[in-house]
Amino acid sequence: MDCLELNIHQRILSDIASNVGETEEDVLYARNLIASKVHTRVSNPQGKGGTINATLDRLPELEPPRVFMAASRIQCNIAFGELVVNFPESHINDTIETLIPVLTDILKDVPFIDFDTCISWHDWALPDQLVFSTVSALLRLSGSHPQYAERTTSAITFFLAQTVEKIEGDTSSLDVLTQLTPAVHGLYRAIISTSFPWTTVQWQQLTTHLNALCSPGVVDRLNHLLVDILQTEDAGADTMRFIQTFVSRYVGQGRPLSGYFIVCCVLETEWTVLAQALAPPPATIMGNITEAAAANKAWLSLMRRAGVHLDITDETLKETLNKTINYAMQCFTDLLVQIKDMDSEPSIDTYAWETMSESLKLASICSVALQELDEKLYSRLLLLLSDESPISNNLVQEAALKATTVLVQNFPGIASKMASHLRRFVTSPLPIFEFEFAAESRAPPPLAAAAKCLAHCIRLAPGDDLVMSNMYSLLNYIAATSKEIYESSTSSYMSSSNSIHSSHDYTSNQLHESGLRGLSEDERRLVGISTISVVTRLALEFKMEEVTRLTISMLLQRLRSAEPTVEAAIAYNLVDLALSAPESAFVDIIRAFSGINRSANPDDPRFSNNMVLAAQTRLAQELHRRPELYGIYLVELLTLFADKGVAIQNLKISNHHVKTDDMIEQLASLLLPIDALLGHEDFNPQDEASPDIVSFFRNMWFLCTLFHFTHVDDQEETAMDWLKPALARIAVKTPSMVLEESHDSVVSDVEYNSVIRQEYTHMVIYKHRESLIKHISLRTGDIRYLSSGQIIFILTMHDIESMRSAAGLTSSLVSYFTNDSINKHPGLSACMESVAEKVIRGGINDLNTQASQQTLPVCLSAELRTLLIFSTHRIEKARDMASKYLSRLMTSFPSLMCDPPLVFAILEVLTLLRRSCENEFTDEYNPIYEFHSDRVGITLQLTDNYKTRNEILGQLHRNATNWFELALGRAPIELQSTLQKYLAVNQSSSGDGSSELGASVAEHFGKAIGPIQRQLASLASLSQWKTDGAKKLANQIALKGYFSGEAAGVRLASHKGSDKLGKLPPQVAPSCEIRALKEKMALTTEEIRNKISTLTVHDLKRLLFRCAATLISLEKCEHELLHYLVTLPFEVGTPSAIVTSIEVWTWVIAEKPDIEVALIAEILSAWTDTIKHEKGIFSTMLNYDDPFYHPVEYSPTDKEVIDRGTANARRLLTPHALVLKMMLSRMQAARYRRPAVMFLIQRLVLRSSKAHQSLSTHALAREARFSLLLFGFETLKSSHLDSFCENLLRESLYSVAFSWFSVRPQWSYGANRVQVDSDVKILSEFLSYLQTDTVRGSPTISSLLPAQLPSRAPYYATKLRNMNHPLRLLTENEIFRLSVWANPMNDPKRGVDVIGTAGATLIESSWPAIIRTAWQINPAIAIFIPERFKSPIVRNEVSKLVRSSMFDVLDIPEALPFLLGDRVDPNVRRDFRYLLLWAPAPPIIANTFFEPRYHSEPLILQYAHRVLEQHPVDLTFFFVPQVVQALRYDDLGYVARFIFETAKISQLFCHQIIWNMKANCFKDDLAEVEDPMKPALDDMTSRVVNSLSGEAREFYDREFTFFNEVTSISGKLKPFIKKTKPEKKAKIDEEMAKIVVDVGVYLPSNPDGKVVDIDKKSGRPLQSHAKAPFMATFKVRKERVTVNTDPDSILDGEGAGVETRTEYDVWQQAIFKVGDDCRQDVLALQIIAMFKNIFTSVGLTLYLFPYRVTATGPGCGVIDVVPNATSRDEMGRAKVNDLLDFFVAKYGGQDTLAFQQARLNFIQSMAAYSVACYILQIKDRHNGNIMIDGEGHIIHIDFGFLFDIGPGGVKFEPSSFKLNHEMVVLMGGRNSQGYQLFQHLTVKAFLAIRPHAEQLISTVQLMLDTGLPSFKGEPTMKRLRDRFALGLNERQAAEHMTSVVRNAYENVRSTVYDEFQRLQNGIPYK
Repeated sequence: MDCLELNIHQRILSDIASNVGETEEDVLYARNLIASKVHTRVSNPQGKGGTINATLDRLPELEPPRVFMAASRIQCNIAFGELVVNFPESHINDTIETLIPVLTDILKDVPFIDFDTCISWHDWALPDQLVFSTVSALLRLSGSHPQYAERTTSAITFFLAQTVEKIEGDTSSLDVLTQLTPAVHGLYRAIISTSFPWTTVQWQQLTTHLNALCSPGVVDRLNHLLVDILQTEDAGADTMRFIQTFVSRYVGQGRPLSGYFIVCCVLETEWTVLAQALAPPPATIMGNITEAAAANKAWLSLMRRAGVHLDITDETLKETLNKTINYAMQCFTDLLVQIKDMDSEPSIDTYAWETMSESLKLASICSVALQELDEKLYSRLLLLLSDESPISNNLVQEAALKATTVLVQNFPGIASKMASHLRRFVTSPLPIFEFEFAAESRAPPPLAAAAKCLAHCIRLAPGDDLVMSNMYSLLNYIAATSKEIYESSTSSYMSSSNSIHSSHDYTSNQLHESGLRGLSEDERRLVGISTISVVTRLALEFKMEEVTRLTISMLLQRLRSAEPTVEAAIAYNLVDLALSAPESAFVDIIRAFSGINRSANPDDPRFSNNMVLAAQTRLAQELHRRPELYGIYLVELLTLFADKGVAIQNLKISNHHVKTDDMIEQLASLLLPIDALLGHEDFNPQDEASPDIVSFFRNMWFLCTLFHFTHVDDQEETAMDWLKPALARIAVKTPSMVLEESHDSVVSDVEYNSVIRQEYTHMVIYKHRESLIKHISLRTGDIRYLSSGQIIFILTMHDIESMRSAAGLTSSLVSYFTNDSINKHPGLSACMESVAEKVIRGGINDLNTQASQQTLPVCLSAELRTLLIFSTHRIEKARDMASKYLSRLMTSFPSLMCDPPLVFAILEVLTLLRRSCENEFTDEYNPIYEFHSDRVGITLQLTDNYKTRNEILGQLHRNATNWFELALGRAPIELQSTLQKYLAVNQSSSGDGSSELGASVAEHFGKAIGPIQRQLASLASLSQWKTDGAKKLANQIALKGYFSGEAAGVRLASHKGSDKLGKLPPQVAPSCEIRALKEKMALTTEEIRNKISTLTVHDLKRLLFRCAATLISLEKCEHELLHYLVTLPFEVGTPSAIVTSIEVWTWVIAEKPDIEVALIAEILSAWTDTIKHEKGIFSTMLNYDDPFYHPVEYSPTDKEVIDRGTANARRLLTPHALVLKMMLSRMQAARYRRPAVMFLIQRLVLRSSKAHQSLSTHALAREARFSLLLFGFETLKSSHLDSFCENLLRESLYSVAFSWFSVRPQWSYGANRVQVDSDVKILSEFLSYLQTDTVRGSPTISSLLPAQLPSRAPYYATKLRNMNHPLRLLTENEIFRLSVWANPMNDPKRGVDVIGTAGATLIESSWPAIIRTAWQINPAIAIFIPERFKSPIVRNEVSKLVRSSMFDVLDIPEALPFLLGDRVDPNVRRDFRYLLLWAPAPPIIANTFFEPRYHSEPLILQYAHRVLEQHPVDLTFFFVPQVVQALRYDDLGYVARFIFETAKISQLFCHQIIWNMKANCFKDDLAEVEDPMKPALDDMTSRVVNSLSGEAREFYDREFTFFNEVTSISGKLKPFIKKTKPEKKAKIDEEMAKIVVDVGVYLPSNPDGKVVDIDKKSGRPLQSHAKAPFMATFKVRKERVTVNTDPDSILDGEGAGVETRTEYDVWQQAIFKVGDDCRQDVLALQIIAMFKNIFTSVGLTLYLFPYRVTATGPGCGVIDVVPNATSRDEMGRAKVNDLLDFFVAKYGGQDTLAFQQARLNFIQSMAAYSVACYILQIKDRHNGNIMIDGEGHIIHIDFGFLFDIGPGGVKFEPSSFKLNHEMVVLMGGRNSQGYQLFQHLTVKAFLAIRPHAEQLISTVQLMLDTGLPSFKGEPTMKRLRDRFALGLNERQAAEHMTSVVRNAYENVRSTVYDEFQRLQNGIPYK
């Protein structure tokens, strides 16, 4: 490297030294590279320089000769010093013994080295750098290793002594100038830059040698070096050029290398060392060295706190300190005298001012060390800091102030005097305080230093509240500096000051005025300005909010009344205050600035407006210190801009002849602070901007367009040339001007914008219209009809987007087309499209220019990704524009496809779009709107219209294909490398086997042949066979993966040496590795079993693959590892774990076929364990059961419950299904020649079949179960078995199939069409097996001769025929049912119903035999056949079998109705004894057994009582009204006993039953007509209440007292019925204020929550003619269960999770009614809640909100108010035309996500309530009884008219439900996807409830004798039953409900009824 020119060699070495690295290898490399080149002047025997690795000879005692050293060697020595301090601490500790001697030798050698006279250095000469590097390293090393400090200081003093000796000796002047003096300078730099804990002894030693440099002889020689060289030495031209270059470089750095300069260096060095003794620095080695850092840190430390007490007792040291003080002061005096005698400023060579400054600092530090204040120094400082100072130099006076600060800090006794002195000083008119605010970035250093010093003095001075008194004193100086403001401001100022701090005697303005007398106006102005600056600096120093606020307040008062220069000073200083002020004060300041700017008059000669603008700009530039204030300041500036723009227009409107050019130019200048503010990198208002911010920006740009700021003429150079680039920068940070969610506000803002005055635009708009025509001449006709606002808007769009596109920001253009209100304006929209086209062309041209210069913007890739997302936008025009722009860019710049993030984004968007289209089939009724890719961080927000989604996907797929083809023609290698990377990225395994379109496209183009590959392309065109690069694609992905893994393996393995890396890894794993792997697998398995594993899915995958790889690498099978390889994923039991395990198992089998049998055996064992432990498909956890075995809750439908149910089922059932797929594949591979494998498979099938009773009966288990059956039948067909084994296996399989039909017929769970279709297909395949299943008749294996063994084939054949036919019937029916479920509207596009051949050919007389066969197989099958086949023969036959063989069905509750029927049959009475053993029926069925029709049969009653007691209380709790009604027939007291016993168990049940019994005592609202069972109810109530004691009684008393207090308010309101609402409200508030909430009380309608507070002012009287209902609000504390899941965890992911219970408070409104019977509402809501349970049980997201209504007494009740809901009536009164308008106004346009989600909620709830209204015949459905909640759900309320009664006793409304035109329009119209969804959901809801009709009917039946007006006896029940259409099959029922929907649509009776309500009650329906 010696041949390198200039200082490149040194820079390389410095970089190596400063970037050592962290590893030992890196350190050794750097050390060997640099340290081996280190030379001292002593040569080694070989004639080469000594190195650090050799023993260095010490210097001889005799003076050695000077040795020449080349520049390259010196640079190595310099680099060594830099390297040492960058060694790791551990390495330094190990080598310190070697490092210190080498460094000291290098330093000691410096005076004896003849340095190379080169100039290949930059800042400092080589000797300078060498000494600096070496001394810095020594100081840093010995600072952290104090034991070497003495050796370091000795080396430094030796160096100094030898250097002085050389200077004083006969060394040539040239060498002194170019070598010795720079070396001294290097020592100076090192000491003042490197922190080191010096001691006073070391300081004394160093000072002794340093003072030698200040001797007159040395100083004199150094001052005359150049003269000596010229006069006495023979210097040639080259030498003179060298000297000239050398000296000029140092002088250029401000270092003249004169004797005076060296004296200054000595002074600074001495005080730096002594200061660090007084303020010891922390020891540091690492880090860069900053010039003078040690000196500055030490000085700042002494300014902030007193120095360490050194306790100097050594007289010699004291003497040295005193001499140093005297010498420093003498230096100062001598220089002062010389300067006075000069006629001009001293030259730079004298270094006079710097030396004087350093002498003051040195004297101060010495005084601090001595703990004695030197009087001469003190006097000198007082003189310098006064208006009589003999010197007026910034540097000296700043030094004096800093010295004073240190002295005051260490001698606080002088603080008070110095404070007064400095206050006079800063209020003196001194020239050093003058500065130009426009040119300076900070106040003058003396002024800032004076303020800092004064602040210290004030803090340290004794006294109370000196801060405020001094601040007031200085503020009064400001007030006294101007005559104009004295009179006007005194009174207001004094009053404000007195209010703030009245205890102080402030100096009056008159005294300050007298102190200023005699000063000229300029001097008074200067005093005012300097005082303002000092006050500001003081406020910043004190950091007291009170002081800051006071200062800001006073300066703001003075701002507009001061003269211009003072005003400018105030504005300037207010910026500094604003940057540290509280937010409110900051706002005051910026508003004051705005006020001045706003009121600026162009004729005003004052220049303060420009100063305020400068202050605003500076504040914007420096606001990065307060980033939280960015937004506030931006809003202020934009508001100011708008106000000034409006003011200009108003002025022109009022006077058309006035000139406004200057005002417009002032307005433009406001863009400067806006530009500066937006220039901060961390301020991005364009991201997620609020509508207000968008509006502010829009106003600003409209004004810029209006005043032609965006059209500055490029041809002429003007003062406004800065404007265009500033606007371009502002445009980059401007948010989108159009918001999608803003509805019509954009259009109105364009037409009637508040900042665009119509009168003004009429005068000037012709110019803008002409400009727009120039831009888009083809749209001239449209432009002529545009309003002025529209023209401004389009021009603004053109200008902003042109600037943004030129900067590569292309995506914002699309945002203009995301607002429907703009898109619907034909003329405006057409012009916008033309402008967009022009912008696109211009943007591409600009980008082409940049591309030709290789300067395409970096942001372009991100913008293209944004355009890609926009191309999927919900609004057609926006996505068309994005797609067009994106395609143009891609075709213009195909090489952009070499950008991996863009390629990945395209592929991921394709995948997401494909997934969104598949959403139609995977979750038909719940569109997913957002799709996210973690891989590229992209989120798509898509429309809910599946047709549009498919169109978007098709368009993008075509475009992407085109782009990839273009890229393939340009850069095939780069593109295919990117695609390989995409395909190779490891994705998490999932059990759904979903395909990814992105991966398919990547694979297609990854193997494609590009046109550049000409030979292959030619071959492909010539050959008839397809040619591609599939092998290359697979090979490269595999190779990259293999070698990446190999490299990772090398890193994981322990280092064996670099020579091993080129060899192949060992092929056999060592035993220790296998043992460790076994232990890890065993530990992991145990942790999973104990549910404590923290393993992630990825961790599991890695572990399994490592285990498999180890197994493959072994010659012999390691069976323990193989065991864990199978057991571990089975233990985890999740889909992802099984997917991974299947990958691993198939890999192992493929690589090691000989262990397949062992592996399959392990799988069989693990499978068997799942049977034994009831896991997965063999778990009964999710088995089907009646939805009414689960608590029925009064709460809205929760979709999360359904989603969680789906996830849980998939987690449980999918693993076995996946294993079956793998086993089916293995069976096909093994069926011909692997008998051992076939045997194991047969065992698996047989064991699974034997466990058929454990198989899950969940609806989603259908596919898994029948997959097992198909696998079993395929195994049976592929196996060679004897007849016995064949029959055994077949019977077992048939048992599995029949067991599916042993529960109630089920629909599919959820809305997954793919699942239903899959179920139908697998059932059809199973059916085909059944149709072809025959007995093969293989001979039985026996010891008998074949002739002696009778054939059993006929027996087996008959048995098969008997089993086969019923099973085919059942399977065909299952397929039929699923076909109806998949196609409820019988849409031909969805297929046709599957009608089986077995059912079609069946005759009625065959049913008894079929039923008996089914009974023999499993009685449960027979019990549920009547639900599948609607035939009386079937039902009768089942009834016979139940009554004849009751013992067989005791475990089947559903068999009970076949025994009991509707009436008690005397013939079966004797068999009722079995009832005592019968399985419990649902509670409501048990309740019906108390009805008279069962004649109080004791055994039936005993069964009913047992069932009710056996069920949990929270299950029977729901049926409290029916339990109370059962008392009506309770002759034997079973119901009473149940109530009595249950009331003891549950206090909530106790309270609810009491309230309900009270409510049923009377039949009317007014409690006048007693119910016959009132005595029984009264008696029961008394018994229950009297039985309470202890805490239960206390709770009862608290609850009923609280409730009575609340309900009594209604009674107290009755006298106020005729009074006004305010009077009623006042009475309610009065009564509610008296209520005290007791502990644990609750609202009767909310027993699951405790009332913790009441809103005492929430009472509201409700409208009623003769009653006094009211509404109140309560704070209720409830508990909710949340499931915390971790998608990456193997335990808590994929549907699992940990349940946690948390409490939360909610404000619940409730209505309290007196005189209204609520029991009918209770019944209706009960049925609706039961509907909800049914819908949830089948996974249908049909929304119902059964709010709570509790009847608490005769005609009394509490009703929960539906939260956050609005009635359709209220909408009408608010002049909302229809539902669509309401939804658009509330949620946004029809294309917004919020609207589409709300519309979906409306449809789902509308379908659910439609079925409820139809079944219950809910009437009075006017708009007051229909609510819309905050999420868009429709909710019906007020169920006063049900079944057979309507308002007025007339059933005028239709018998279907209300479905009017506005509802259908909201859904999207009759032919829309939304309406189809509604129809599907309605029909499915009807199909879902039919199987549970008996329980729903029974719930109503029990209430029949209450006498409620809606009941008309048994005919009511008959009509209710008929509405379920129970005699129809599924397709007929679906068609029946479809006809009901058609009848409901715009039924004329509904329309007329709405009109009647409008006329009668004023309830609007439109």
